[in-house]
Amino acid sequence: MMIAFTMDDLPLWPQSYPPVGYTAAGIVDAIRAALADHRITGVYAFCNSWPLDKHPEFAAILDDWVADGHHVANHTHGHIELPDVTAEAFIADIDLAEARLAPWLSKAPRQLFRHPLCHWGETADKLARVNAHLKKRGLTPVDVHSWAFEWTWNRAYRNALDARDTEAQTFVRESFLDFSVAQLRHDMAAAEAWFGAPQIGITLGHNVPFFADIASAYFARLKSEGVEFVPLEEALTGPAQTAVGSVVSGEFLVLHQKLAAAAGQPLPRFPADMVALHARIVEMAVGQTG
Repeated sequence: MMIAFTMDDLPLWPQSYPPVGYTAAGIVDAIRAALADHRITGVYAFCNSWPLDKHPEFAAILDDWVADGHHVANHTHGHIELPDVTAEAFIADIDLAEARLAPWLSKAPRQLFRHPLCHWGETADKLARVNAHLKKRGLTPVDVHSWAFEWTWNRAYRNALDARDTEAQTFVRESFLDFSVAQLRHDMAAAEAWFGAPQIGITLGHNVPFFADIASAYFARLKSEGVEFVPLEEALTGPAQTAVGSVVSGEFLVLHQKLAAAAGQPLPRFPADMVALHARIVEMAVGQTG
């Protein structure tokens, strides 16, 4: 499998501030180190700019990211979701992020945008207006073929850390590695079936404590399973890219799942043998918000 890895939500995870023992910069530093160790280069981070207003010092996080040879892209200013606001408000938020992130966006080889939560809006008119604005601004929309749900594992991990339960911590780490491989294979097989040809997959990570701690093991595991990491630009071609933003969708689904749902042919979100594991991690994550 060829996979383009991306990041979302730098410089600060929007759901919560880092817990004791972690910092926003430290989390991203750990992910940068993992990428360097595994020679994964040119990774696009889809960034929100609101943290820079509250914490100007976080600009150093983006400076370091770009200094490593990675890139910054637009993920809106406030991480707002298109179904929750007007087209005008959403467009204004895109433009605000363009202004705030300009020092880093200008250094990227491609000007890219990703919808928060990969939501494409709940009305055709709203989606069309946003698509037209992206085209006008020269922003290419980027979606996702597979995600590993590391944010849910993060909450379970945080609970295990808080409880000082080393057995639970080990289970969370090991189960994530098993799940991430199975989920990626499931999603890429479904994408190939939907588009009628093998796809260069786009996946992502988030700058949460758990991913900082597991990133190197995660990349190593995927490589051991035959995954080849390639530049994102290689995935932004063909019918899959043309389909981004082509249907109304306010659901939390990856690209081909949104298209299939719009066609009345919904696809399973998880591989059958991983449904129970995901449910267990959700149970372990109860009460943790970030």
